[in-house]
Amino acid sequence: MRRTTLVLIVIALVALVAVFALRTTSSGSTTTTTGAPATTASQPDPTTSVPTTAPPAPSLTIPPGSTVCDLYGTVTVTGTITSDALVEASGLAVSRAASDVLWSHNDSRDSARLYAFRPDGTDLGVFGVPGGFAFDWEDIAAGPADDGTGAYLYVGDIGDNFALRRGEVAIHRVVDVDPTTLDGAFPGSDPIALRYPDGSPNAEAMFVDPTDPALYLITKDRDIATVYRGPLTIDDTVHELEHVVDIPLGAEVSGADISQDGAVIAFRGYDTVWMWYRSPGTSIGEALTEAPCEAPSPDEVQGEAIAFDGSYSYFTVSEEPHPAVYRIPFEG
Repeated sequence: MRRTTLVLIVIALVALVAVFALRTTSSGSTTTTTGAPATTASQPDPTTSVPTTAPPAPSLTIPPGSTVCDLYGTVTVTGTITSDALVEASGLAVSRAASDVLWSHNDSRDSARLYAFRPDGTDLGVFGVPGGFAFDWEDIAAGPADDGTGAYLYVGDIGDNFALRRGEVAIHRVVDVDPTTLDGAFPGSDPIALRYPDGSPNAEAMFVDPTDPALYLITKDRDIATVYRGPLTIDDTVHELEHVVDIPLGAEVSGADISQDGAVIAFRGYDTVWMWYRSPGTSIGEALTEAPCEAPSPDEVQGEAIAFDGSYSYFTVSEEPHPAVYRIPFEG
């Protein structure tokens, strides 16, 4: 082969390789002729990768020399419950799905149903809990699912005055919705079965931690309130509760709740409201080892229900026919 011919062939091959490399680079570029943004297969969809319903981290600040209880104002009456059927309001929750809606239930002498009403006491209806059984419903809590998403109501069938349960209790979970959209009953319910690790205590108070989703039960003992922690898992397993802390309150705990950002924890007795501030990064157990302060409490016949709204203010109602609805405003 002549030298000139060989040189021409080599030049042609080099040119072909350069063209092929240029075309390959252009096809893999993040800039296209249509102007559409490039996507990466492994990049999660930003609309689904972060739970949009998760509450913010605790941001409440307590002034030096003060307690969280000092940030509350005078007890006010917002109304009177008009329902003739809600005669033993044992638990209370403020809806996270609808504004100006409170949920409650009767104590042990009722069927599996929840009552909705406005802060002024206006009756919004009675709604059955399909698949639920009311042995001794004692408290209700609003909170997310175990992954931190969604808005649910957790009904605690946790009362056991005569140690008949053999250490097992039941939680019924329903979707927290605007009650005006319901037709006499919730669309369904999910059971959570729990077992105490040590005996069969009686409990009348519980809450759901929104920042580290879990269920907390508080026993009703005259001297020491024992706090247990359980999962929010929906399955067929009976989950064992975990002992968290013993609190020497010297009185019985009849209700509990936690603020919607997880910063304030409240227990109530028949005539007392105990409160704890939970600083950012602190666990429930760590917060409850501190001494509580006493927050304003209304004079009620038998106070058993307490619930925070989104502003740290809290509501209470008494276990009696047509009780007053009390609101204690946050003024911090």
